[in-house]
Amino acid sequence: MAYDTATRKKVRAAYVQGLALKAAADKVGVPYNTARNWKRQDGEAGDDWDIARNARRMTKSGVEEMANQVLGELAEQFVATLDALKNDTTLKAEARARIMVQLMDGYNKAIAAATRAMPNANRLAVAMDVIKHLTDLFAARFPKLRPQFVAAIEQLGDELLREFGTGA
Repeated sequence: MAYDTATRKKVRAAYVQGLALKAAADKVGVPYNTARNWKRQDGEAGDDWDIARNARRMTKSGVEEMANQVLGELAEQFVATLDALKNDTTLKAEARARIMVQLMDGYNKAIAAATRAMPNANRLAVAMDVIKHLTDLFAARFPKLRPQFVAAIEQLGDELLREFGTGA
């Protein structure tokens, strides 16, 4: 399927603003491989998306956005490592537990450091936690209202991201 230039620019913008390439592609509604090809083609033509992304991180939101990006990437690695642990049947329980403790320790230290660098991160985390609990409540007790609630809460989530300085 052929996509117009505007669609390509939307994927690039979402990526440059901090989304992972797959998330940017999903957000705009194009296949990941298409986005990957566009990124590669633009790079070959002199428009390196990664350079634009790094420049935005350094100039727009400074330390907070960079800390947020590092936490996001750390969380992705954390989840990937947990998945690898689940799938590795050769590891004994003791080794698996030790690795998990080390992961948690590292992750907690990173969160603490990021909280010092990004004072709004804690407020955002609390707000997002409240949103999750409300979503669960509506799913359990008010299932008929859940679609309207989710539509409203998604907008609130975007507003919270902008308010706390980690959104676009």
